[in-house]
Amino acid sequence: MASTDVSKHDNPMGIDDYADARRGLLGSRRTRRGPTSRRGSRARERKTALRASMVHGWPSWDGLKPVVLFLIFPALLGLGVAISGPWPKPVLYGLAALMGLWVFLSAFRGTELIIACFILYLPFSTTYVIPIAPGINGTNMLIALGMFATALAVLGDRKVATLWPSGTTTVLLFAILTCLSALTIMREPDGYSYLMHSEIMTYKGWVEQFIFYFIALSCIRSIEQAKRLIIYMCIGAIVLVLYSVPEMLSKMGNSTIEKSRIGGPHQQSNQFGGFVAYSLMPLIAFFVVYIKDVKAWLLAPYFLIAAKVLISTFSRGAYLAMAAGAFLAGYYKGKGFLFMWMTIALCGVLLFPSLIPESIMARFEQTTVQTTATTAPAQLDASSETRIVMWRAAAKMTAENPILGKGFMGFQKLKSEYTEVDVEESDPHSMYFYISSQMGIPALILFLIILGLSFHMGRLLTRNRDDSFLRAIGVGGASLTVCYAVICVFGSRAVDLEFSAYFWVYFACMQVICLQLKEANDADEAKQKKDNPTRTNAFEARDKLLANNADSAEPVVSPTNKIEPKLLGSRNANKPSKPYGATSRPRSRRTRTKQRDK
Repeated sequence: MASTDVSKHDNPMGIDDYADARRGLLGSRRTRRGPTSRRGSRARERKTALRASMVHGWPSWDGLKPVVLFLIFPALLGLGVAISGPWPKPVLYGLAALMGLWVFLSAFRGTELIIACFILYLPFSTTYVIPIAPGINGTNMLIALGMFATALAVLGDRKVATLWPSGTTTVLLFAILTCLSALTIMREPDGYSYLMHSEIMTYKGWVEQFIFYFIALSCIRSIEQAKRLIIYMCIGAIVLVLYSVPEMLSKMGNSTIEKSRIGGPHQQSNQFGGFVAYSLMPLIAFFVVYIKDVKAWLLAPYFLIAAKVLISTFSRGAYLAMAAGAFLAGYYKGKGFLFMWMTIALCGVLLFPSLIPESIMARFEQTTVQTTATTAPAQLDASSETRIVMWRAAAKMTAENPILGKGFMGFQKLKSEYTEVDVEESDPHSMYFYISSQMGIPALILFLIILGLSFHMGRLLTRNRDDSFLRAIGVGGASLTVCYAVICVFGSRAVDLEFSAYFWVYFACMQVICLQLKEANDADEAKQKKDNPTRTNAFEARDKLLANNADSAEPVVSPTNKIEPKLLGSRNANKPSKPYGATSRPRSRRTRTKQRDK
């Protein structure tokens, strides 16, 4: 595995004679200004040489092997069940117990296998609950196991429980402020019983996000570990799409869109579509970064299947989020690359309009409905109109309690007092209104800061010129964040661990990578300053010399209007110096006239 240390790449252009290459590519100043200048070609050659010097950066097989070999067993088990049909429950529970025992024993060696199990299991946690006891399921067991493994790592290695990179404090403040909304809802009539009896599991799902984030952050101690977790996320995204193919095939060709929509393991079409959209971004990023590698094109069939699965969800928000994320991935690959593919796509659509799936056009056409003169205000379809009503109600709640909001799940309890018409929906249909109406505007600002930090870290990693894998992580991070933010506009999706797990893992990975690169860069700069000390400033040398002369017997006088001692072989050593700002002749005619009259 090639190192990502910048100091180890002494020849950044990957050319043997760097000096000659620099002269050949950049040319002299006269050549650049001449009529035969080829700035565009030289820039392309320089860019090609720079990218050719980048290492591929894939994590080593030795680190991936323990987790990948373990994942083969549940993969074969699932394949066997899919081919032969349902197995007896005692057999399934026995095999699951063996896998759980293996994961428990791995906690004494580290937390990486536990995080990998988190990544692969959480998208399926609604469909496969794995009930162990009342109130205890597979998700709770993995969280408890992750905390246990983290405590063992801290006690065994005697190190801090978690790194504290930039952005961690913001996440902590966001967690504290939003979790305190449980106390806010208790101020409402019957608020305590409402929270404890009706919404306690929802509150538990909200809190689990932040527990999982800090467990993941405690697991990641190096860039190599962060890279491996990104690989596990890509595997999980592929498995999720392939799992949904049978449902898609079974619902194709139904009479209505509602009957044709697939919910996937999330069992909700919009949420499943949003998850497929943003979890697909890292794979798209790896494809565009390694597009010249033949092995990257092995993902092309998967992209076609994922696009068909995404279309089958009939989620308009997921369509828009996917378009925004793909656009940004192409932009950070290169403006020329983005312009070329957008031109090809536009020409293809204009020449062959049938390339756009009819299901997408039908879904967007449902946004508006035909109205008559006697119809009261129904210009939108039922789904879009409900969203508008909910957004207005959430805005009114936010205006009444802008600091703390109405309390956790207060929108569902109080919406009838703020909606213009009676609606059955109890969700604000926007993550931003969900936070502002129930947890306050300060919590919303923290959430926006987290999204901004995630995009900023991804943008910084896209500028990496030493490791192609880190550059792909940056492209994936920036596009994933934008896709995630667009999804949150059209639905309050990020309310539990099942949907937001991949975002928090990716955010923690980028935090650790940026922190490690910054520390390595600071160490290199300190080493360079130690090996090659900077030259002494001429004014500092003069001051030191004057100070030394002050201790000697020679007199030192003011340099403004008296004779200075000879410094550094000066030719005019005994010439009196002029005061600061004095010139050789007067600056104005009036001054010259006065002197002539005198």
